[in-house]
Amino acid sequence: MAFRIDRIELYVRETPPGRMAFALGKDGLSADAKRRLLNPLAHVRMIVRDGKGNEAFGCAGDRLSVRWLDKRPGRSHTRKRRELVSLIEQARDVWLAHPEFDSPFDQWRTCHQQIMKAGDAADQEGLTSSFASALFERGMVDAVCRLAGNPVFLMVKTGQLGFQPAAVHPELKGLPFEKLLPQIPATRFAIRHTVGLLDPLTTDDQPKDKRVNDGLPETLAEYVRTDGIRCFKVKVSGNPDFDVQRLSRVWDVVAQAGQPLITLDANEAYSDLTVFEQFVRRFERENLGAFQHIAYIEQPLPRRLTLDAKTEKAIRSISEIKPLIIDEADGRLDSWPRAKRIGYAGTSHKNCKGFFKSLMNHALAMHWSLEGDESFISAEDLQNLPVVPLQQDFATLGILGVEHCERNGHHYNYGLSLLSEADKSRAVRQHPDLYVQREDESFLRIEDGMVECSSIHLGPGFGVLDEPDWASMRPLREWCNERHPATSD
Repeated sequence: MAFRIDRIELYVRETPPGRMAFALGKDGLSADAKRRLLNPLAHVRMIVRDGKGNEAFGCAGDRLSVRWLDKRPGRSHTRKRRELVSLIEQARDVWLAHPEFDSPFDQWRTCHQQIMKAGDAADQEGLTSSFASALFERGMVDAVCRLAGNPVFLMVKTGQLGFQPAAVHPELKGLPFEKLLPQIPATRFAIRHTVGLLDPLTTDDQPKDKRVNDGLPETLAEYVRTDGIRCFKVKVSGNPDFDVQRLSRVWDVVAQAGQPLITLDANEAYSDLTVFEQFVRRFERENLGAFQHIAYIEQPLPRRLTLDAKTEKAIRSISEIKPLIIDEADGRLDSWPRAKRIGYAGTSHKNCKGFFKSLMNHALAMHWSLEGDESFISAEDLQNLPVVPLQQDFATLGILGVEHCERNGHHYNYGLSLLSEADKSRAVRQHPDLYVQREDESFLRIEDGMVECSSIHLGPGFGVLDEPDWASMRPLREWCNERHPATSD
């Protein structure tokens, strides 16, 4: 026995409503769709001992984003939150039932399989079950890295996590994964700014009486000028007329960025592939200048239809125009290989879908590329917030080596105001490359459209140097019973 899990604690950090309202997906144009985001962050604290009796904590955190995880009708927001919390608690029980392990990767495989079965038994989406599993996976990885005294990149590069992608994808047998990784992690990333369906593009959309007036940019044009943003992720609604007109207005703004890179995200909005293909071809025909700057289109179909082999002909036809990737449909370990077989070019990395899963998808991309079949991993996640979710995601991106990432928490939230004073002061002191102090608050440091985060790799662990301020959070079950009681449906 190399490691033993002593205990696992679950917390929530409550946050104030977002500074800006947000809307996405096919329901994003309805009258009640535009709302200020609430961002309760679930956190895991895992205590692990090694064979020598040394003890270390491990942490992980993610926003309880049930609007994205489960879009099935007839399930209230409250019900989905309660069910997600219950599944997270079941996942904790699974991990505590397997306290001893030698290989972190093998431990994850054992627990992940059981959590996915528990989710299926509870009629949960695969994406929801993956979310619950991923919280504990990262907590374990963080603790093991601390016990070894190494940052996560070095642990992966030197094989100390026991990562064996061929155990899940046999076609990867013999792939020299560690040798194909760079010698040092990537630490500089272009920020891809998400443009929500109703986000203000210019001051015409944000008159003086509607402005937040908190000193931060509010319109897309202001972000281009202030932060030097050159990469953009634009939400589309599933309504071709609206989407084409909206994209024309977006292009008028982002064209000022010089040579912008744009991705489109449908968030499952197009349920009819014929309508989606007509939209793509119409967009190309009516605005070729903007269309030429589109790098890929994300998750056009509802997840229940995405992996249907009957869609292959249409998917391949559209993919000849623009690459397509999956996101919400990537709920299981075999989702991307299945999508690849019917013509999708890539999948999204999100820590909330699984750290080892992203490493395996990266290995699959390496394997296919070596065979001359190009594919790629993108970096998505609208609401990665400081400290734990944001820094752990940047740490993973350092391994994957992506060049740009969706990162918009700084638009919908006011800097580090969601943190306790203790967490905030540590973050700013330890990561001056990542955060900047402005007057009475600290913010993500974005310069010329880029973020630098070398400091997250300087100490042991998974992107977080110090233990979070747990006393500033609430126990998960206590929070759920108060905020989402069973009688509130």
